[in-house]
Order: sequence, then structure tokens, then C-alpha cells
Amino acid sequence: MYIMENTMWETLEEFVEWYKKEGFPIRPPFEDPVYVTDISYSYVLFRQGQYQAELYLVRPNTSSPDHNHPGVENIVMIWGGDIHTRQNGKHLDLTKEYQTASETGTNRLFGVCGEKLDDRGTHALIVGDKGGAFLSLEKWPEGVKPNSVTINWSGDPVDPGHLKIIQPLEKTYEME
Repeated sequence: MYIMENTMWETLEEFVEWYKKEGFPIRPPFEDPVYVTDISYSYVLFRQGQYQAELYLVRPNTSSPDHNHPGVENIVMIWGGDIHTRQNGKHLDLTKEYQTASETGTNRLFGVCGEKLDDRGTHALIVGDKGGAFLSLEKWPEGVKPNSVTINWSGDPVDPGHLKIIQPLEKTYEME
């Protein structure tokens, strides 16, 4: 069990390296770890202070509109499937060079990380025939209670139900 008195990371990149090195520890928070839209399910696997790892399972042949997550830094780590992204209007195909199994038998996409994202640009997810799985590794602002980047969303929603759960970070999730 990973219980730490103080957060040991100063940057999101340090958290990502620690999380990988420790073998992707799982310690979901008690409060609201599952979030659902028409295109995905997410589950907060690990949270410590302002850092968390959120697993996304995405339906085949779906996409999100361009959006960002105000105040939150995140790095997307691919776990598998047919996933592509668009970052600041540029389409990035993450699957062409990974169409064979690795020497350990895993998907070659497993563990591939995108660049750090923040609210200065936009990004979108595009998922093909096989669906997809990825981690959103996140650093939330000081004084803000982390929840999910599914909720902390700026841009068009993925579906009408998603519109109902999007909430501004600064109004709803200040720490008590």
C-alpha cells in the first residue's frame, strides 16, 4: 500500500517517472473515482495530494472535440488500442509504428507518453476500430481538490450527459 506523508514530487514529470518505476500502483480514492461519458469510462487509479493517475477506456470509432483542462497539467500515457490525438490542431498518429507485439508480448504502445499538456493549447482524442486505453497522469493546482479531467473540461462536451457534469474548476472544487 502506498501511503506517503508528504508528496515527494515537485513536477508532473517526476510523478510520471515515479509512477512507472513503482509498477503503476493502484490506490483509488474513496470519493467519486468513476466518471462516464458516451465515449469513455474513467477510473482514478491513484491519487496523492495534487497528483493522480486516471485510467480511460474508450469506445471504438469515437472522438472528443478539441478541449483543454484549465489549471491541470497532464501527460497522456498510452496503454493500448487504436489511439490518435490532435494537439493544437496537429494530428498525431500514435499507432503506425507500433503494429507488432513487443519482445515481452505487450502492445508496443504500452507506456508511450505524449508531451505535457496544459491549458495554453487544445487537444483531442481520436480512437479507431479497436477502441483504446490510456492513463491521464495529472498535476492539479495547489488548493484545488482533484477529481477528473472529464469534469474539469473547457470546450464542447462529448455528449449531452457530459455537458451536465462539466464544472468550472475554480467555483466547485476549492479545498475546504
